[in-house]
Amino acid sequence: MDQESGAASAGSFISLNEHEQRYYSGLHGLCQADTSGKLSSSKVAELFKASQLPPESLHKQVTEVCGAKRLGYFGTSQFYVALKLLAAAQTGLPIRLESVTAS
Repeated sequence: MDQESGAASAGSFISLNEHEQRYYSGLHGLCQADTSGKLSSSKVAELFKASQLPPESLHKQVTEVCGAKRLGYFGTSQFYVALKLLAAAQTGLPIRLESVTAS
Protein backbone atom coordinates (compact mmCIF):
# COMPACT_ATOMS: atom_id res chain seq x y z
CA MET A 1 0.00 0.00 0.00
CA ASP A 2 1.47 3.37 -0.97
CA GLN A 3 1.38 6.36 1.34
CA GLU A 4 -1.31 8.24 -0.52
CA SER A 5 -3.84 5.41 -0.73
CA GLY A 6 -3.02 4.35 2.80
CA ALA A 7 -3.58 7.84 4.08
CA ALA A 8 -7.22 7.80 3.08
CA SER A 9 -7.89 5.29 5.83
CA ALA A 10 -5.03 6.40 8.05
CA GLY A 11 -7.38 7.63 10.73
CA SER A 12 -8.44 4.05 11.29
CA PHE A 13 -4.95 2.73 11.96
CA ILE A 14 -3.14 5.47 13.84
CA SER A 15 -3.33 5.15 17.56
CA LEU A 16 -4.14 8.12 19.74
CA ASN A 17 -3.61 8.06 23.47
CA GLU A 18 -6.26 9.58 25.74
CA HIS A 19 -4.50 12.96 25.90
CA GLU A 20 -4.15 13.11 22.09
CA GLN A 21 -7.80 12.18 21.62
CA ARG A 22 -8.98 15.03 23.85
CA TYR A 23 -6.50 17.55 22.45
CA TYR A 24 -7.08 16.68 18.79
CA SER A 25 -10.84 16.69 19.31
CA GLY A 26 -10.61 20.21 20.74
CA LEU A 27 -8.53 21.40 17.80
CA HIS A 28 -10.96 19.73 15.42
CA GLY A 29 -13.78 21.73 17.00
CA LEU A 30 -11.85 24.96 16.44
CA CYS A 31 -11.62 24.21 12.72
CA GLN A 32 -15.40 24.38 12.28
CA ALA A 33 -16.40 21.37 10.20
CA ASP A 34 -19.33 21.92 7.87
CA THR A 35 -22.31 19.55 7.71
CA SER A 36 -20.41 17.19 5.40
CA GLY A 37 -17.49 16.93 7.84
CA LYS A 38 -15.09 19.06 5.80
CA LEU A 39 -12.95 21.32 7.96
CA SER A 40 -12.44 25.01 7.26
CA SER A 41 -9.26 25.19 5.20
CA SER A 42 -8.43 28.65 6.55
CA LYS A 43 -8.76 27.43 10.16
CA VAL A 44 -6.61 24.37 9.41
CA ALA A 45 -3.99 26.63 7.78
CA GLU A 46 -3.94 28.89 10.87
CA LEU A 47 -3.43 25.89 13.10
CA PHE A 48 -0.64 24.50 10.93
CA LYS A 49 1.16 27.85 10.92
CA ALA A 50 1.14 27.75 14.71
CA SER A 51 3.33 24.62 14.57
CA GLN A 52 6.19 26.89 13.44
CA LEU A 53 7.37 24.30 10.92
CA PRO A 54 8.59 25.43 7.49
CA PRO A 55 5.65 26.03 5.11
CA GLU A 56 6.96 23.52 2.57
CA SER A 57 6.65 20.81 5.22
CA LEU A 58 3.10 21.80 6.02
CA HIS A 59 1.54 22.53 2.70
CA LYS A 60 3.18 19.91 0.59
CA GLN A 61 4.26 16.94 2.64
CA VAL A 62 1.68 16.85 5.44
CA THR A 63 -1.25 17.54 3.12
CA GLU A 64 -0.10 14.84 0.70
CA VAL A 65 0.78 12.20 3.27
CA CYS A 66 -2.43 12.56 5.30
CA GLY A 67 -4.57 12.26 2.15
CA ALA A 68 -6.16 15.73 2.25
CA LYS A 69 -4.58 16.80 -1.04
CA ARG A 70 -6.04 13.82 -2.88
CA LEU A 71 -9.49 14.37 -1.33
CA GLY A 72 -9.39 18.13 -1.74
CA TYR A 73 -10.24 18.78 1.90
CA PHE A 74 -9.45 17.81 5.49
CA GLY A 75 -11.92 15.40 7.04
CA THR A 76 -11.56 14.18 10.61
CA SER A 77 -9.24 11.26 9.75
CA GLN A 78 -6.96 13.37 7.58
CA PHE A 79 -6.88 16.09 10.23
CA TYR A 80 -5.88 13.71 13.02
CA VAL A 81 -3.19 12.11 10.86
CA ALA A 82 -1.93 15.59 9.93
CA LEU A 83 -1.69 16.53 13.62
CA LYS A 84 0.27 13.36 14.35
CA LEU A 85 2.57 14.13 11.40
CA LEU A 86 3.13 17.68 12.65
CA ALA A 87 3.97 16.39 16.12
CA ALA A 88 6.40 13.88 14.60
CA ALA A 89 8.03 16.60 12.47
CA GLN A 90 8.42 18.83 15.52
CA THR A 91 10.47 16.08 17.17
CA GLY A 92 12.65 15.67 14.08
CA LEU A 93 10.99 12.61 12.53
CA PRO A 94 10.35 12.55 8.79
CA ILE A 95 6.86 13.39 7.53
CA ARG A 96 5.81 9.85 6.59
CA LEU A 97 2.96 7.60 7.69
CA GLU A 98 5.53 5.25 9.21
CA SER A 99 6.49 8.02 11.62
CA VAL A 100 3.01 7.98 13.16
CA THR A 101 2.00 4.34 12.77
CA ALA A 102 5.11 2.74 14.26
CA SER A 103 4.35 3.80 17.84
